[in-house]
Amino acid sequence: MALEDILGALDEKANARVEAIKEEARQRASEIAAEVDRDVARLERLRLKKVEDAIRSEATAIVYSASLKAKNQLIKAQEETVDEAFRIAERKLAEVNREPRYPGILETLLQECLEFFPGADEVLLQVRAGDREIVEGLMASRPMRYRVVDESLEASGGLMVSSSDGHVVVSNTFESRLARARDHLRLQISSALFGDDGS
Repeated sequence: MALEDILGALDEKANARVEAIKEEARQRASEIAAEVDRDVARLERLRLKKVEDAIRSEATAIVYSASLKAKNQLIKAQEETVDEAFRIAERKLAEVNREPRYPGILETLLQECLEFFPGADEVLLQVRAGDREIVEGLMASRPMRYRVVDESLEASGGLMVSSSDGHVVVSNTFESRLARARDHLRLQISSALFGDDGS
């Protein structure tokens, strides 16, 4: 084989090897480009997902905040309505002492108070100035001794009864009864007005 043939064969082999290396490099470059494209697409999807999640989270927070604000405004309006119902009740109670049925109501309130003092020798009564005669008349038929204190009761109706030593005091005024029943009545009023438990 001639030198030229050997050189030609070597040159051909070298060219074939160069072409194989170039082809391998082109394939590897193509794979790397495809991998980069996939990574870019994945990163873009992640970025979009993060943006979507952030938007969703922000939208949820806005909706929750608006819902909470609306609920608070509703509760406030309901509370104001219930408070107005109590103000109306207080005004109406303030007028009861002028009604013909008031002495009977006062007798019931007195009897409820006296039940807290079984066997007591004497009780102290605190009444409104206008109720003194009525209460003295009611006590006249009872065997228990009593004293009406000089200090007039500041209430729209009812009375307070205490033990002679002042250790036990029973307030049975319209205002004290309304105050004691307020929470229970608040639920009933709210339910009647709004058809729920008020919350």
